[in-house]
Amino acid sequence: MVPPQEQALDPRTIARASLAARRNRSLWCTTSGIVVAVAVSFLVSAVAGTYVLALLLLVSAVVRGVRPAPGPVAVSVRSKPLDVVVLAVNGVVLAVLASVLPPG
Repeated sequence: MVPPQEQALDPRTIARASLAARRNRSLWCTTSGIVVAVAVSFLVSAVAGTYVLALLLLVSAVVRGVRPAPGPVAVSVRSKPLDVVVLAVNGVVLAVLASVLPPG
């Protein structure tokens, strides 16, 4: 018997998975948050956009930590503790960097 990791990929399965991705709420929320952060960066300032992105990372860390396994697809990459730590640390680092950026 061939392990699942070594089985040939079925194009129909790949197509179904890609169609299912557009119905995944976590992917839409993450993408929307990034678009909002970029828009705020252009319309308000880079500092404000960085704060929005930091907030998105911190919210993602909380959601990943609270939701049961397997968790939201957009932020479930590794083990839950590692995902939460990486998201939270990156959010805090971005917030600190935004606070030391010169305005404008």
